[in-house]
Amino acid sequence: MTVQSTWKERVQLKRKQLKNKIPDEWKLDNGTIKRLKDDKKNLIKNIDDLCSSADNQITHSTIIKLREKLNAKQLTCYEITSAFCHRAALIHQVVNCLSEIMFLEALKQADYYDKHRPTTLPPLYGIPISLKDQCNVEGVDTSLGYLSRTFKPKTKDEESLIVNYLRDLGAIIFVKTTVPSSMMATDTESNTFGYTYNSINLNFSSGGSSGGEGSLIGAHGSLLGLGTDIGGSIRIPSSYQGLFGLKPTFGRVPYLKVDNSFEGRETIPSVIGPLAKDLSDLRYFMSCIINVCKPWMRDVKCLPYYFDSTTNELHSDYVVGIWYSDDVIGLPPSDIRALKLCEDLINKTEGMKAVKWEPPNKLSKELFDIANEADVADSGNEIRGEFKLSGEPLLDILRPMVLDDGKPPYTVNQWWDLTKRVYNAQQSMRNYYLSLPESERPDVVICPTTLMPFRPGDMLKTTLRHILLFNVLNFPSLSVPVGTVDCQMDGLMDVSSALNAEDKMVRTYWNDLIESGEIEGFPVGLQIVSPIFDDSEICKFASWLFTKI
Repeated sequence: MTVQSTWKERVQLKRKQLKNKIPDEWKLDNGTIKRLKDDKKNLIKNIDDLCSSADNQITHSTIIKLREKLNAKQLTCYEITSAFCHRAALIHQVVNCLSEIMFLEALKQADYYDKHRPTTLPPLYGIPISLKDQCNVEGVDTSLGYLSRTFKPKTKDEESLIVNYLRDLGAIIFVKTTVPSSMMATDTESNTFGYTYNSINLNFSSGGSSGGEGSLIGAHGSLLGLGTDIGGSIRIPSSYQGLFGLKPTFGRVPYLKVDNSFEGRETIPSVIGPLAKDLSDLRYFMSCIINVCKPWMRDVKCLPYYFDSTTNELHSDYVVGIWYSDDVIGLPPSDIRALKLCEDLINKTEGMKAVKWEPPNKLSKELFDIANEADVADSGNEIRGEFKLSGEPLLDILRPMVLDDGKPPYTVNQWWDLTKRVYNAQQSMRNYYLSLPESERPDVVICPTTLMPFRPGDMLKTTLRHILLFNVLNFPSLSVPVGTVDCQMDGLMDVSSALNAEDKMVRTYWNDLIESGEIEGFPVGLQIVSPIFDDSEICKFASWLFTKI
């Protein structure tokens, strides 16, 4: 048996295992799957048509509303869990978003909860929560998209602390979702599971690396799920599926026993946070994990913090920074329109004002370069080694991470130097903030994120210049949907005025998407960040903003 046939057989075994966990009555025939895939922009409606009205009312609801119905005994845990399991199964067969299925276990748990209902329901009692693949759950794999890590189910002792907390809060774990192999890509593809498509518009990528989460939640297959972010991996899928996605400050949400690439990397660390359809649900979830669970008592990397999930009122003399450009990449018209909408709303509100956020372009460029440098510090040895273990071929989306120029991994001294540069850059941004008059220092800053979606295979035609810097700075960032692309209103970008080769690439790709019409109606995503590490504040401001939009 050849190495190639061995890895391909292992892929088929893993995919068969996944498929067999979908009940026969929920499996779609090939004709239906093709019809749903061909209707690129109407997956939500088409899935609705395959579900009962009662199930649609559940899956189109919110966590807070479902809790009210559970408390009033108008719904059971089993009814809620069954609705989400069914819908997730249907969505997966079209967009390929699940890596592990736990429907049987979830329904058993829901039935148990109904039969042993406590007088006072825990905060997430009976609510199904989805998890990015890297969260460890007893009895199933955590493959990170690597074939070499399949068929190695986790034990109870290996279960992630965040999963323990979810169980304590009464949540029901029902699926884990796809990631790109290694999770170090903004697209979601692996030899093990294949390609994950965008559930809002199947012409495009779901984003990455929490692409399975974004796609599942985008089509109402889950109300809220956990993703991680070391370079946009929560914010990108959230932007692409019109969701709210929070990249917290490091140490807010526990990462203990969550599997990861580059484990032990303390410089520009990965963080874990929620993606959700509804902002109030996201805030409620964060208050449960932080205020109720107090993760700093068990995870030494977490710090005490109080998350305010109920207040929408902002203090007087509120200042909002608006970041229009780093003078490296010109923004597409849809982003400019969304930023101006926010700026106008703020300036029309008594007691608030918008100011330009204009950190030195040199600093923004340095932050971007540092992030890229950190990601390839081992020259791709970890990723290369994982692929070698199974014999599976390296994916094109990972080639930027796996250097083939013979450059050796960083020495300890080089890594120390990089760490020092990170600290210096962080301090430089703080110095910029402090250089502003006190009345001009923003409470929050609104910024672009992804600029535009990309088709499968086109990951490198987009830019991360508005994303990576906030990982280096450790600023909390909330991805928010602000309208949709209107091809006629937004129009083409002027390629002849491009600032550089990268800007020309981005403008050219935007024009291609506009001329094709594929991008019509696609979500426009912005992000709200805190320059002073206040996760609660950016969510509170977003709640205020969305009462106005």
